[in-house]
Amino acid sequence: MKKTLIVLGAVLVLGACAGSDAVVTIDGVTLDLDDVPVASESSTIDDDTFRNALNWAIRDRVLTAAAEDEFGITFAEEELNDRASTALASLDPSEQDDPRANLNYFLIQARVGLDGLLWPQVDPLLPEDQSQNAWAIEKLLAADVEVDRRYGEWRVNPEPLVYEP
Repeated sequence: MKKTLIVLGAVLVLGACAGSDAVVTIDGVTLDLDDVPVASESSTIDDDTFRNALNWAIRDRVLTAAAEDEFGITFAEEELNDRASTALASLDPSEQDDPRANLNYFLIQARVGLDGLLWPQVDPLLPEDQSQNAWAIEKLLAADVEVDRRYGEWRVNPEPLVYEP
């Protein structure tokens, strides 16, 4: 009987782990593997590339939510899609094998990337003594981010990112 319970317990634990695809929870919102903007099976992607895409997904969630809450900023889907599609279509053939060479990744870049639509809208609304980067770091530091240990560890130093565990 005791052996049966041990085996049953082990099967339930393994089943729960195998069935769970939650990657990160940000301020109570859970992102799963489908929300990480990569176009390959996660098992075939190197850890650094996956963490890079995960970090962009976290930035996107935190910064777009903060911009909407603080300033009422939202994005026109058509403009985002146009920007993302254009960027994706302009990739060199050598860049098309990158797991991040997909529309979802470029939609995030269109929103919160260096040339994203967020920055020209946020910049005039910030106090004169606050830079875009300082605002973004402040929001990332304030976010409640919990990463599944299989994918890395959220740390705020040296900057808020998912790092190798």
